[in-house]
Amino acid sequence: MTGQVTNVQTREPIPDVTVSVVGGAGIARTDTRGQFRLTIPPGVQTIAARSIGYKRATQTVQPGESLVNFALERDVLQLEGVVVTGVATTLDRRNATTAIAQVQASDLVRAPAASLESALQGKVVGATINMNSGAPGGGGQIQIRGATSILAQGDPLYVIDGVIVSNISRSSGLNSVTGASNRRANFGSTQDNVVNRLADLNPNEIESIEVLKSAAATAIYGSRATNGVVVIRTKRGQAGAPRFTLTQRVGTQEPLRLLGSRQYNTVEDALKGVSSAADSATVRQIVGTGPVQRQDYQKQLYSNTSPSYETIISASGGSDATRYFVGGTYKKEEGAQINTGARLQTLRINLDQDIGEKVSVSVGANVTRNTLNRGLSNNDNTGTSPMYLFGYIPAILDLRQRDESGNFVVQPFNGGGANTSNPFQTLEFLKSTEDVTRQLGSINATYTPIETGVNRLAINGLFGFDRFTQSGDIYAPPFLQFEPGDGLPGTAVQSTIRGNNVNASLNAIYTFSPISLPFTSTTSAGLVYEEQGDHALYQRGQGLLPGVPNTATAGQQDFAENRLLFRDQAIYVNQEVLAFSDRLSLSAGVRADRSSANGDREKYYVFPRASASYIFQDLLPRVDEIKLRAGYGETGNRPRYGDRDVLLASGGVLGGRTTLIRNGTVGNPDIRPETLQEYEFGFDVSALAQRASGEFTFYNRTINDFLLNPSVAPSSGYNNLVINAGEFQVRGYEAAVNFIPVRSGNFDWTSRIAYQSNVQKITDLPSNVPPFPAAGSFGAAYGRNYIINNSKVSSIWGNAPVELDASGTPVRILPMGYYLQPQAGITVVARDTIIGDANPDFQMGFTNTFSMGRINLSFLVDWRQGGDIANMTNNLWDEGLQSRDFDDPSPIAGVPLGEYRYGSWNSGRDTRVYIQDGTYVKLREVAIGYDVSTELVNRLVPQVTSMRVQLLGRNLAMWTDYWGLDPEFNNFGNTNLNRFIDLAPYPPTRQFFLSFDLGF
Repeated sequence: MTGQVTNVQTREPIPDVTVSVVGGAGIARTDTRGQFRLTIPPGVQTIAARSIGYKRATQTVQPGESLVNFALERDVLQLEGVVVTGVATTLDRRNATTAIAQVQASDLVRAPAASLESALQGKVVGATINMNSGAPGGGGQIQIRGATSILAQGDPLYVIDGVIVSNISRSSGLNSVTGASNRRANFGSTQDNVVNRLADLNPNEIESIEVLKSAAATAIYGSRATNGVVVIRTKRGQAGAPRFTLTQRVGTQEPLRLLGSRQYNTVEDALKGVSSAADSATVRQIVGTGPVQRQDYQKQLYSNTSPSYETIISASGGSDATRYFVGGTYKKEEGAQINTGARLQTLRINLDQDIGEKVSVSVGANVTRNTLNRGLSNNDNTGTSPMYLFGYIPAILDLRQRDESGNFVVQPFNGGGANTSNPFQTLEFLKSTEDVTRQLGSINATYTPIETGVNRLAINGLFGFDRFTQSGDIYAPPFLQFEPGDGLPGTAVQSTIRGNNVNASLNAIYTFSPISLPFTSTTSAGLVYEEQGDHALYQRGQGLLPGVPNTATAGQQDFAENRLLFRDQAIYVNQEVLAFSDRLSLSAGVRADRSSANGDREKYYVFPRASASYIFQDLLPRVDEIKLRAGYGETGNRPRYGDRDVLLASGGVLGGRTTLIRNGTVGNPDIRPETLQEYEFGFDVSALAQRASGEFTFYNRTINDFLLNPSVAPSSGYNNLVINAGEFQVRGYEAAVNFIPVRSGNFDWTSRIAYQSNVQKITDLPSNVPPFPAAGSFGAAYGRNYIINNSKVSSIWGNAPVELDASGTPVRILPMGYYLQPQAGITVVARDTIIGDANPDFQMGFTNTFSMGRINLSFLVDWRQGGDIANMTNNLWDEGLQSRDFDDPSPIAGVPLGEYRYGSWNSGRDTRVYIQDGTYVKLREVAIGYDVSTELVNRLVPQVTSMRVQLLGRNLAMWTDYWGLDPEFNNFGNTNLNRFIDLAPYPPTRQFFLSFDLGF
């Protein structure tokens, strides 16, 4: 049988369409002319044609028919597609047995984004995606279906064209300047506003992203899949004449929101309104006499509107046997903070080659250079982080002033000298850059020794690698105002961090399609090897020679080195069955993993999975299909590096030699992976002749044997032990509705509404593990996650005034403001208790796309309801007496609002005043485009076949009652817990772009 597949609107042929016999043997693909040749069994058969981006179509073929043609309609609601079912197998989305979250290229790059996480926000139901700050270059986190661990890794696993890639985040040592952790003693602070390695990926090279959420789907990746898996497919060539694209974008940026500041009319008022000592004579000398010249430090510092731009080029094409894609990008992103920005340069080459009829090879190579200068922000103990420091400086001095020698004015507030600085001076002369070079490569070869109408056997081999080098260079000259504070003026840090990931697999896939029976069976099995390692070197010099940013000439030098290496092996078997005209889909499998991180490196841990779905057609009026699905799976989260080992530490120098002592952490030879068990139930529906679709999922996941730190007897000589114990549970709901409200003539309106919510609770904490705060918590005075039995993992614990009776028994929690109006005869203590919940009540996303002839408009709105934030930024500004609303009325007559908040909190007595509702609504992205007519384009530039002009915007508006810059931001970066701390971040940025897209 032969035929042709065309586009129903344009009548143009569609290449690379899969044409197959439904429920039986026979499969073919269309060539560059949309033509195919298919061998079919005798009798009446149903033939299906499907391609990504188009709706699936079927036709019934009678015996003797030799010609059948298809006209495919665009899949506006994205009902079709291909989903991952195994290490080397896929399945039509229509037959998927688990909840699917897919994002296509057109949705991913609708508006330019700082990084891949930002581009995915609001588009993946079931995933919480936050950017940690507004700094250029990215820095975000993805959490799928809630927290999955207390101590272990919380990031999803990222797989690009079969290659498992790194998403680590490593500081380059900026803590040596800010002292954000341990007063400059810690090179690798988690509070340095670091960038995770997703920032190196170029969204413009991506064809689609599939997020595996259910354990019944992620179990194919075994002991690294508890946190979900993000599967990325990059663009590949299609047979046909060479096609070229060129996209040029240029834009600008501005702060979406700033904090404002307290206003003063006279210098005397300003001097009274500071919380720390200042040289009054110096202030008067700088300011002079008379009325105050009010300053807006934030607008002055975050004033960079220099153009950002992005250039994207690609070429693709080939023959039926050889197909290629080449793409390159140069992106320059300016930051709103002066002297900050990021540059990303990428080159990708993908080649697909068929060798005869039995061998096919796919090769991919990607080279990236990512240069980052993210300035200063977040926590600070040296008076250097601008948003931190502005909370203590009355806005009456022009800090941009210079004397006759060009020196910046000395900033006299916040103690003066050692623990303060002039942010304008700091950001002009401080050097803090990261230069990341990265190489990704893969080769995927398939040999098909048997391919008949009934049997097909394919042998597949995959090898991939991911290598990167992160070079950090930090230099704070000796003349910066804060530098003499530690007695060693001038600081330089050089760091080199190298990462190396390798994975390989050998797979066999057998497909059995009996002619006489209504099912197709696919069996796959294979071996997997994975290796991940990184090596970090830090060298710091303090007390530098003037003008010499060289650590070797420093008066004091420090060194640090960190290594980690994981080696993992796995074997797996998967079985899939499609039956009853592809209505019934069954999937089951088991994977066994062992790892160098486990206590017993030779032991295999088994992770089974099973799922099923069934499609009911025409069950209800105007309902096309209803698919019921259910699944169960088990996945793992391997131990951290070194949890199994007794480690050594430096004991100082003795006799000119470095000594070694036993580390305070006890190695555990019985350590094993954390285990997640999950049940998932749901349904998918399409209706109104595929003008509406929906999905609903309920999941119940239990995490067992998670890593914990039990109490250790002081007499043991150890201070820390890691064990497997305990259990916590996550239950949640996901739902989405897609529909076309209007389709009339030249006007189409497509809409999507997505919803998600979950509850995360500790259900079993062993008796030998006392309640403990999550690692990195600042303490009860600021709010923290506390791990305690029968409590939500996301609960925020902090101090609150509790009334006690005569026996010392708590009676009630007193209202906020009690400490400013104490009542005689009441015994009160500050008690650590639950004062909030960092987990939102729910999250929703609203996407709408309008097509009006040649004009296209789309926008995305994100809504988070609830989710409390520990607003430490507000705390700092109240302490410094500079909050914009400091003088507003408070619940206590005669007490200014800022004094009310700080007075209630002071000395750690009532944390509740700074635990604030994080509800927000954001206009994430807007795109307005116009497709220029082909006739006009050809008349202007004959070589150009298509042109689109677009106005694009990201983060254009935010509606929230939250006091701070952005309730989404997080001081601690990529962590499982403590994701609710707001501490002087880089402000959110609103971006605008003009884009020209050309096709040749």
